[in-house]
Amino acid sequence: MKANRKSAFGHDLHGAVGIGTMIVFIATILVAATAAAVLLDTSGKLQDKAQSTGSETTKEVASNLLVKGVYGTRQGTTGDVKWLNITVSLAPGAESVDLSQMIVRIKDKAQVLDLAYTQNAAGADQFNGTAVRDDDGSFSAATPVMNAGDLVRIKIPLALQTTPMTLAPREAFDSMLLPEVGTHVNVGFTAPSSYGSDTIVILR
Repeated sequence: MKANRKSAFGHDLHGAVGIGTMIVFIATILVAATAAAVLLDTSGKLQDKAQSTGSETTKEVASNLLVKGVYGTRQGTTGDVKWLNITVSLAPGAESVDLSQMIVRIKDKAQVLDLAYTQNAAGADQFNGTAVRDDDGSFSAATPVMNAGDLVRIKIPLALQTTPMTLAPREAFDSMLLPEVGTHVNVGFTAPSSYGSDTIVILR
């Protein structure tokens, strides 16, 4: 009788130990699974954040505009350059550029001016833009947004500034395009030694 009780007690003890071990094992698996899920979630969030930051950094570092050419316009065949014309396009893969949100900075030996876009005839502290190539017809004076494939001419009235600017032969001139997104674009040059009788003068 005592032996039977001892045997039954032994079986109960082994059974309890087995169940306890199983509970610990299952709990360990659950903890490990939870930790893995948290780790994966954190890793995913960090990756998304890194990609987002990388994209934003690329936008800030890369320039969205390419300068295709610069020429000046004289009033007739004599005198200095009165109007500056900068032809631009979008860089490959660049996002659209809204000229109404862009600043054009011009500098000569006497002054530095920041010009804002106008859809009307440009005067002091202003510039305007016209489409040279606009296949989808989306660019206009009222909505001057450049898309892929567009070619736009920015026109700057040097002589109409509050303190008039003119560009004489051999004179150095600096300008800068500051779009809303992306880095600025420097447009510097030195005028040729003579304009001759040309009304249009290639500057860059």
